[in-house]
Amino acid sequence: MPFSNPIKSRRIRSAAELPEETHFRRGCGRIGKQRRSKRFSAIVSALLLAGGLAACGQSGAQGQLTLTLGDQANGLQTLMTAAHVLDGTNYQVKWAEFQGAAPLFQAMQGGQVDTGTAADLPTLQAISGKLPIKLVSALQGSGAGTAILVRGDSSVHSVADLKGKTVVVSSARGSVAEYLLAKVLQDNGLKFSDVTVQYVLPTAAQAAFNSGQTEIWATFDPYHSIGLASGGRVLVDGTQGRVSGVGFISAAESSLADPAKKAAITDFLQRLTRAEAWATANPDQYAQVYAKTNSVAPDIAKKVVEHGQTAAGPVTPQVVTTVQGVADLMHGIGALPTDVRVADVTDTSVYH
Repeated sequence: MPFSNPIKSRRIRSAAELPEETHFRRGCGRIGKQRRSKRFSAIVSALLLAGGLAACGQSGAQGQLTLTLGDQANGLQTLMTAAHVLDGTNYQVKWAEFQGAAPLFQAMQGGQVDTGTAADLPTLQAISGKLPIKLVSALQGSGAGTAILVRGDSSVHSVADLKGKTVVVSSARGSVAEYLLAKVLQDNGLKFSDVTVQYVLPTAAQAAFNSGQTEIWATFDPYHSIGLASGGRVLVDGTQGRVSGVGFISAAESSLADPAKKAAITDFLQRLTRAEAWATANPDQYAQVYAKTNSVAPDIAKKVVEHGQTAAGPVTPQVVTTVQGVADLMHGIGALPTDVRVADVTDTSVYH
């Protein structure tokens, strides 16, 4: 039985079906419409422009500083709410939820979000497109949440079988799923041009995969786990060094230039570190909260938690070196329009 989209967004469309208007929410009520600008910088032209900004205040009182936290698929919000680490902040927290990194970084470009969370490659893609952000914290996982899935009845049983095939990649050029595809093709003596890539937002790709319209899907959690529960199988995942397993919390340079906001971001990162530690110590409890909050089956929630990050911390020299390797590979195949120097876009003064 196909699973419905766990992210309760009304914008489950392909890029061609995107509306000219995007709805915004503040607190927990809609405040009207805002027309998307047609003037995008290089970063936005490289991304699929989709997703809405839905922000719900979690703490703080009126008149306090507001920190808007960009999130994907309710991941950070679920984690930090389950761990109860946002209680007692001296600033107001608002969550901005998106299907993937592309629309999240679009919102950061528009000044609507203070921080964002994304895997290494989509963050590098945004920076390559001149988005003014800094890397302020690293999230470490095993890479198991990223995978290339095939339908259960697919004739594809090895990476070599991908030659000549069409692979749907979520959600846009420069996603961590695209990096996994590029890496395994390279490791198996194939070129990126040996496959045809279609970029589709996760919820639309999920529907196509569940219905059998898509045979091969490179994606990430929670969509990876939902695809498995819908009859898919893993061709290859991001473990064993196929992806770095590194995710980033990035912050808008404009937010870091505001001393009060920078202090709030530092406090948020400290609370996130505590939340990750709680989740690692309490995986069953976290999975129960995840299932309830995101309306997914308990077995899917358990898989998402198993695949997730296990620690948050500073952007260390080792992280910089690891992610520089990702940047170099993707720039080499033309997936990054400019050569990103990871050390140059890291701000180590925020996490302490």
